[in-house]
This record gives sequence, C-alpha cells and structure tokens, in this order.
Amino acid sequence: MVRGRALLNTAAVGPKFARQARMAEAGLPVPRFFCLSAAVFTRVLRPVRAEIDALLRRLDPADPASVEEQAAAIRELILRAPVPADVERLLYLAFDQEFGDDAVVSVRSSVVGTAGQQGEDSADDAFAGISDSFLYVTRDELLDKVKQCWASGFGSQALLYRSARGSTQHGFAVAVGVQRMRFGQASFVLFTCDPLTGARDRVLAAGLGIGEGVVQEKVPVDHYFISRRNDTVRSVLAHKAERMVENPDRLADGPQLSPVPEELRDAPALTDEQLRQVVAAGDRIEKLFGCPQDIEGTFTADGTLHILQARPVVLDLDRQRLWSNANITESYPGVTTALTYSFAQHFYREDFHDFYRKLGVPRDLLDRHENELRGMIGLLRGRVYYSLSVWYVLHGLSRTFPLWRNSFERMMGMSPSVYHVRPTPLLKPADQLPATAAALLRLTARWAIHVPAARHFGQWWQQTVTEHREAAATADPLQLAQLMRSLWREAGSHWGITLVNDILLQIHETMAMRLFDRWLPDADPGLHSDLLCGGEENRSVVILMSVIDIAERMRTLPKLMDALATKPPEEVWDEVADGAYGTDIADRLRSHAELHGDRGLQELKLEVRVPRDDPAQLLRMAAEYARGDVTQEMLRARENDTRDAGEERLRALLAGHPLRRRVLRSLVAGQRRYVNIRENTRYNRSELFGFARSVYRRLGADLAARGLLDTADDVVHLTEDEILGTYDGTAVTDDLRGLVAVRRAEYEARGAELPMDFVTMGPVRDGLPDPTSGTVGEGTLYGLGSSGGVVRGTARVVVDPHEMGEPSDDMILVARETDPGWLFLMLSSRGIVVERGTLLSHTAISGRKFGIPTIVALQHATTRIPDGARVEIDGAAGTVTILDEDSA
Repeated sequence: MVRGRALLNTAAVGPKFARQARMAEAGLPVPRFFCLSAAVFTRVLRPVRAEIDALLRRLDPADPASVEEQAAAIRELILRAPVPADVERLLYLAFDQEFGDDAVVSVRSSVVGTAGQQGEDSADDAFAGISDSFLYVTRDELLDKVKQCWASGFGSQALLYRSARGSTQHGFAVAVGVQRMRFGQASFVLFTCDPLTGARDRVLAAGLGIGEGVVQEKVPVDHYFISRRNDTVRSVLAHKAERMVENPDRLADGPQLSPVPEELRDAPALTDEQLRQVVAAGDRIEKLFGCPQDIEGTFTADGTLHILQARPVVLDLDRQRLWSNANITESYPGVTTALTYSFAQHFYREDFHDFYRKLGVPRDLLDRHENELRGMIGLLRGRVYYSLSVWYVLHGLSRTFPLWRNSFERMMGMSPSVYHVRPTPLLKPADQLPATAAALLRLTARWAIHVPAARHFGQWWQQTVTEHREAAATADPLQLAQLMRSLWREAGSHWGITLVNDILLQIHETMAMRLFDRWLPDADPGLHSDLLCGGEENRSVVILMSVIDIAERMRTLPKLMDALATKPPEEVWDEVADGAYGTDIADRLRSHAELHGDRGLQELKLEVRVPRDDPAQLLRMAAEYARGDVTQEMLRARENDTRDAGEERLRALLAGHPLRRRVLRSLVAGQRRYVNIRENTRYNRSELFGFARSVYRRLGADLAARGLLDTADDVVHLTEDEILGTYDGTAVTDDLRGLVAVRRAEYEARGAELPMDFVTMGPVRDGLPDPTSGTVGEGTLYGLGSSGGVVRGTARVVVDPHEMGEPSDDMILVARETDPGWLFLMLSSRGIVVERGTLLSHTAISGRKFGIPTIVALQHATTRIPDGARVEIDGAAGTVTILDEDSA
C-alpha cells in the first residue's frame, strides 16, 4: 500500500495519483486517498500472465467481436486470480486507518506506463475514460472493486486504445486508488484552456449532483467562458431537469438520475463565489503543473470545494496557430487590399531576415525557415493578423530570445488568452551555453554601437530613397519594376537595425518598470510616463510641429479660414496652389508635402492617398489645428513642464537614494532615446511604402493604358509579384482584369472583423471564429491603461476620421485604432479610448508624450460606448465609466 509522501512516486502509482498527491501537498482540497501500487498488479497477474499473453496473441483489433471476446476472457482470469494474503490484509488495514471501517469510498484505476510507455494523465496522453472507476464503495465491496479495476486494464476500450496508438499491449501496469467519497451537490469540469484550440480562455461545465453526471454528459450542464484578459464571464445556462445523485438507502446501486426541484432548474449550477473558487483553484493547479489542465471537482452540501482529478489538456501544437492584430491594426486598419498585404508580407520577410542575421542566426538556418519568414502575417477575412506561432518559432532561433521574450509579448499586445510552448531558460540546456554566450556578446556589441549605427541607417536611407526617387522620375515601366526590386535588395541588408532598436527599447523599459515597482511601489502611476517627455524631438514630433506651424500661419489668413469653412478642401487647395492666399502659405504647404508628405492617415495602406499625393489632406489637417488654440510653444511648454514636474517628484521620492535616482534617470533616458529612434525609423518605413505607392500607381496607370486594367486604381487588387511579373516576364497569368474582379468583390464583401486575438487548430480557414459584435455596455468597462489621468467628457465614436466633424472641447475620442495620421484628432481630445493596441503602440506612446489619458485594448469600445455619452476614463487603471447616454 502506498500512502503519504510515497504517493508522489509516479513509477509506483502512475501520473494520475501522483498528481493528486502533489496537489494535496500544495494545499489544494483533494480528498484523502491511498493506492495499491503497480507492483501489486504485476504480482497478482504473475500466475496468469502466460494465459493473458496467449489471449492477447489471438487479438484482432480490426474485429470488434475478437476484441470483446479476448477482453472478457482476460477479465475472468484476473477476477479469479488469487490475491496474496498480505496484500488483502494491508488493503483493509489502510482502509480502516485512513477512513474508518464504515466509510464510503471511490475506487479508481490508473494506467502506469512501463517499458517506455506513457501512463494515464501524462503530458502526452490523457487516457481519459479508458480504465474503470467505482463510486459509493463500502468496505465489504472493496476487494472486488479493486480486482475489477485491474481487469479494466485489459478492457475492450483499453485494448482498442492501445492498438490505435500503436502501443504494445504489455507495457503497462494498473495502480488502484482508494479515496474518500464526497457526496457532491454541484459538480464541474474546468478546462484552463479551450480543449479544442488551445485558446487560454477558461471553459467550465457545471451541473447539479455528482461529477459522474457532468463527465459522462448524463445531466444538463451550464457552460461558463471566462476570459483571461479581464476575467469577464459569459454564461450559457441550461434547464436542469435532472441531476445525478446517490441513493442513500442503497449505495451499492451506484449513482442514479433524480428530478431537480423546480426552483433550481433554471438557476446557475454554481454561485458567483463558487465560480471564483473554481477559477482560482484552476489557476493554482495550472501553475503547479506548468501547463493547461482538465480539472474535475465538486461542491458538497456544506459549500466546500473538493478537487477530484486534474490531467493535462493534451494539445497538438503542430496544428495550432495563434493570431493577433493587437499591435498591427494601427498600421493596417480595416479591410486591406491584395497589394498592401503582399507588400507588407515582403517587408516583414526582409526586415526580420536582416534582424535575425544581426542577432547572429546563421544564414543556412534562416534558409530552412523561409516558409515561416514569408508567413509572419496572414490575411484573414481581409484583415492583417500576426501569425504569432511563426513569430515564436523564428524568435526562438536566437539564443537571446529568453532575455526579451516577456517584453516582446507585452509590446505585441499578447493576451494571456493564448497558449504556446513554454519559455526556454536563458542558460539551458547546458550544451548551448557557448552559443548563448556568443549571442549575448553579439547583442551587447550591437547595443554599444547602436546609436551611431541608427544614425548611419538614417543617412543611408535618405541617400537610397533619394536616388530611387530621382531614377523613378524618368524610368519606363520595366525600369520602375527593376527599381522596386533594387530597393528590396537594399532594404533587406539594412532594415533589421530597426528591430534591434525595438529589442533595446523593450529591455530598457522592462528594467525601468521593475525598478519603479521595487523602489517606488506607491508612486503616481503616471510618473514613468512623465519622465519620458521632453528631450530631442523625433521625426513624428517634427512633422506634427510643422503642421501646427502651418496652422499658426493659417490663423493670420481669415479669408483662407472662411474658404475652408464653406468649400471642400480640394477646391481650396487649388486656390492656394494658384496663389489666391499668397505665395508664402502655398510654398509652406508644398515644402511640408515634400519633406513629410508620406505621413498621413493609414499611411502604410497603398490604396490610401497621403499628403504627398493629395496636399488637400494637409490643408484639412492644418485647418483643424487652426480652428483651435494649439501652438508649437504651448505643446513644447506642456511637455517640458510635465518632464520637470516628474523630475521633481522623482527627486522628492528618492531624496535619500541619489544612486537609485541616477539609475532610473539613466534607464528612462535610454528608453527615451530608443523611442526617438523608433519614431524616426517608423517614418523611414512610411517613406518606403510611399515610394512603392508612387511606383505602383504609375504602373497601374500604364496597365490601364495597355487595356489590362479598367482603371489605374484597380492595381491595388493585384499582388506585388503579379504587377512586377507582368513587366519582367515572371507573371503566371495575363488576365489581370479577371483577378481584379474577383479580388474587388471579396474586398467589398468582407464582413465583420474577427476578434483581436484567437487560436485556430488545423486548416486555418476551417478554424476561424465567428465574428463577435459588442453590445452597449453599462457601468465600468476595462481596457489596458497606457497614459495616466482621470477625465470626464463626451464620447465621440470615430470610425472614419475623414468623416469626423469639428471636435468638441470635451471630446473623449473612441476609435477602433489610430495611426500617426490621427494626431490631429488625438491632440484635440481630453482622453482617448481604442479597441486595439498595446503599451508600445502609437496610440499609447502619443498619449503619454502629450499627457492625454489613454486606454488601449478595450474590446468593442466603438459599440459598447455610445456616441455622445458622458463618460469618465482613468488612463492608469484602464477603466471607462459610462455616466449617461444623452446625445451630445
């Protein structure tokens, strides 16, 4: 008999019971039990083993009758086999000592793997439901039920299961657990991840009575879906007419179905408090075992929770794909065309290939992962998503990944609602230590030269893009195609430095946040953000200040302002270009378009025009600022004042710790430096996409002139290779008009968007979730706080910024996502709430930089927050409170 700490021995009792022992040792509410070890099974079967083996040799797994026949014969052999007297004596002694001679127990079997085979409830094979269990067992029935458990190891289901798995019918033993029976009033099965897809949102089924009714689906059950993002619960309640209970007068009859009292039939099987207890216990169990769990449990009449079993959720991760657009939707919002997607796909391939090379990943290793490099993003229902499963594979090629994994996940907006392989420790395995040391040295060297290297990258890019623009001015269509391929070759050997910058930014931010938490646990949550303000102006700020400079000039031209109030911006631009309002404003607008014209709304979508193509956009944007009172001096003063106030608070909080203050200031300075580099290179990326936009628009016009397209704009429904291949002879079809017709129809028919993150298992299109639409919420909504401050105002839901009217003075901007082109609306807002994004998205960074309370990742914000409602937002806590829904 195995009792006490000896139950932790997996080889003796199998994974199922060893796991129960481990939970009990951790303080979880597992009923007391003891086990008959696998060795007892082997000893009892020894006299009849030859006969069993002979029967197994006659087994034909393809013939059900043969399986049933051999199983029944083996069962009779085992039930007739004598049990050694010492085993029987110790069995009853353990029963009496653990429970008392009048106790009622469950007797459960568990397969124990031998000869290299897996045991029941192992990480790779759950074996669920294959071996027998018996409930409401009294002392008189104990030995008979133990023998039946042994026999179930050769039951027809077990024989077929092992045959289907390609396992031998000999490499196992059966341990038997004897456990105090708990008479459940409400029972449940909790999956700490979705058992079908691996999605990390918890799934719970609960019914009335004992767990047998729920596990075997013999009673109606309620379903609860608990989000890991914010612990919200969606419940689907069943009409529970029956429950499974014991017959107290005839326990030997086992559980039976019984009518449920009328008042309980439509009530939840679990109370809110019980639901919280189950979820908390599930989280503890998952943390204990380090992977998602399938947990069975029950509540007895006194309200006590009992955990009866926990096994791993076995997932085929090779078939799993994790998808998220939390951090990419700000670049490619809404439905995207084939041209934009194919160009972005190419960009990610070149960008990350160079990045991994800079981290020291060998070229031949990258060559073996070419498919992953080309599959970093997907186009699902017309929207661009990160294929995060691919990202983990590729990032894992670098031995430095464990160093920046957590910060990468935070930057990417990784929800805790996805499951993936466990992190690889930085210093393991031991045989990889030399490679790890070399990778760390390489990253350190990159860090040491990064700032001048980033400066060199900026100089290289300006020279490269200028040369390509000049060459494109006089190029014919084939030369344009060659210039596009030439630019890709150049980018593919330089662009990875932008991602190295992201890694350094992530590391600095993580270190700073940890030290703030350790040294300043009670500090204002906005202190860190305030300290990031000020310093050298990056390209995004320079562009913004240029627009505001134009706005300040426009305020001195009342006729121009009057014209913009009564005429379309396109008509006013024609007047400005003709000098109707003076040459100074016209020259200033042209200068901005030349220097910064690739910054605009949705600037990475090649189907969207930007100020370089359409200066009227710039005129419209500047007019918004001109109607307000924003000035360059005001913005700079606000940012400097915020920084100064933050420095003063830091000085006061760490008055007795000058070294700590210096460390924090140094980390924040590094973070600020890398943020500036990131914003500068983001505009370089916009220029790359801008060059492509101009090239493909010209090629579209040429294809239309040749009669291959109906209009030049149709080019956006072709992929990059289809366009370039038409000119250099590599295209696979000449029917571009047919391709466009199919793609345009798909583009225009795209339905509701998919969730922000989800999991598919198997063929991706077969596993896409149904799009969910939010409903108007009441009370408090929760997102991710990203820029501190509490403000009240009027919610203004903006789906298309082009259709946005004049902002109100107390506007709270509510949007699906924003990009750099939204800055004019953002600066006009008292607060910002977006459905997507992360702490390092453009929305979050801009909110912090300009002191605007900001919340990101509030799902379905545009439908849950009514347009015109009075709301209060807390940018640190990430909460939105709907005060009323009166129209503005």
